[in-house]
Amino acid sequence: MLSQNKIKYLRSLELKKNRIKENKIVLDGKRLIDESINQNVEIEHIWINNLLELKEHNNPFINKIKNNGIHFSYENEKNLNKISNTKNSQGIIALISIDKFYNENLEKFDDKVIILDQISDPGNLGTIVRTCAWFGVKSIILSKNSADIFNYKCVRASVGGHFFIKNLAYLSYKDINNFISSNNLITFRSDLEGEKIDNKNIHNNWALILGSEAHGVSNKLNFDKKITIPKKGQMESLNVSISAGILLNELINKS
Repeated sequence: MLSQNKIKYLRSLELKKNRIKENKIVLDGKRLIDESINQNVEIEHIWINNLLELKEHNNPFINKIKNNGIHFSYENEKNLNKISNTKNSQGIIALISIDKFYNENLEKFDDKVIILDQISDPGNLGTIVRTCAWFGVKSIILSKNSADIFNYKCVRASVGGHFFIKNLAYLSYKDINNFISSNNLITFRSDLEGEKIDNKNIHNNWALILGSEAHGVSNKLNFDKKITIPKKGQMESLNVSISAGILLNELINKS
């Protein structure tokens, strides 16, 4: 049974400072945990509602946990609810390590990267992570004033997209600019005043820079070209996560 100290520790990971200190987060729900297993994420332990123990026979998910040699145990619903970070917990909770995702040296960088500046809403950030996973973009750089990418709302919004990231870094504007320069990246900044994306010829080795709807992209970031999505209606702006999907689709298909 989970001790009170362990419950206190797991709940403490809801705070950003504790997640950063421990390099661990709690996953809540079968879908997220199943994807973490598929992507060989380091899982410290899984706790399962003891009511599911009665259904263990030929349960594919529990068999998968066993076959992967992951430590797990059954726990009462009351204790699981204490550490759950969702309103309607499925009764399956895991503690995972996130240390391997951070790589400020960007050693595993490939020729496509997304740079996010001042993205403050974790839901938008999670949707962008999910979109990056869909398009196979595995390198994400964030300015240091962006939201925590392992905020639980962000993790839920990504629906497992985090586990496809190979390269993740929070960098200063100076370090982002140095990275762009040293890798000879062609940088496309999303901007309402930019050239229509469907008019551009795109080559490999590019970076897409996105800013928040409120603040846009900081002038402290270097870029080659401003691009925008052709507008047909009367809305003044487009949600940044939606913009990310449209722009990545164009960039990926043209490069």
